[in-house]
Amino acid sequence: MKRIVCLLLAISISPAVLAANKHKTDKVDVQFEQLFNNVDGDQNGTISKAEAELKAPAMAESFELIDADRNGQLTRQEIKTFTAIMLKSREEFTKQLDNADKSKNGQLSLAESKAIPKLHDNFEAIDTNHDGQLVIKEISDFLRAQLETQKVTK
Repeated sequence: MKRIVCLLLAISISPAVLAANKHKTDKVDVQFEQLFNNVDGDQNGTISKAEAELKAPAMAESFELIDADRNGQLTRQEIKTFTAIMLKSREEFTKQLDNADKSKNGQLSLAESKAIPKLHDNFEAIDTNHDGQLVIKEISDFLRAQLETQKVTK
């Protein structure tokens, strides 16, 4: 029964929606290629750390995380894989935040933060305006500072 419902749903997707998604994907691919080629100064098909530092500082900061095979060069696939992992991680964390926000006010109280131990355990440090509520900017600033601290200690 479940397979039939999925099949009917798949069939019901209009060709226009599929064409729009294909167009969007093609546009993203073209933009990715343009950006990649812009950073790849010597046009050898990979990006070195020096090239990233010169034209893509954010990429340079995460270079070692992106460079899966540790060869000092970033390939298109390594960048795409890293980006997909980061987007999935962000999506999952956003879902956690949404589930924790029981009052649905876009903020987390101390009680609501219990659903995410890292936030609850650091509530006072994250709540920089000391209003008893965590907002996304405070959480983002805290997590960014945590990443910076990890980079410095490595």
